[in-house]
Amino acid sequence: MKSGPTEEDVLRDVQRTEESILREVHRVAAELMSSAFTSPAKALPARISVRAGDVAVEVDWPDAGATAAGPAAPHAAPGGVTAPGRIAGEGDHGGREDHGDGLHYIRAGTVGTFYHAPGPGAPPFVSEGDLVQAGQQVAILEVMKLMTPIQADRAGRVEKILVADGEPVEYGTPLIAVVSS
Repeated sequence: MKSGPTEEDVLRDVQRTEESILREVHRVAAELMSSAFTSPAKALPARISVRAGDVAVEVDWPDAGATAAGPAAPHAAPGGVTAPGRIAGEGDHGGREDHGDGLHYIRAGTVGTFYHAPGPGAPPFVSEGDLVQAGQQVAILEVMKLMTPIQADRAGRVEKILVADGEPVEYGTPLIAVVSS
């Protein structure tokens, strides 16, 4: 007498299906993001929506009227996608003088994981005491395997790196304190 699939078999099949769907959603989203940033003349997308089965991912950009600027960032985690990031000082939670201490704060433009270096074992983009130029990459913010460069929006000296490498951050979190030059 042949019995049907066990509960474990069914759960394993469901998990494989979900993983397959998520991989496909990630692949399509990465493809869309990559194509959105391939030409400096292209307008940035206002929204990307990807659906595979019951899984959907939507990403919105509040400043979608801007155009893509510059080449993609040179560093990405293995299996990740690299897309050019917005300069940290732009938008609602960009860098600004805070608390009257004369420091300028480079802030997270989104929720993600903060990285000081392009990869494990690599030297950090900047260290405390380093001089930075406007537009210089100072860190990476990873969001769902999408590596977004964090750039200084003004020249200055790195006073303090406020977030540990590999730490999760929220939108608007101060990441690096800079003394403007």
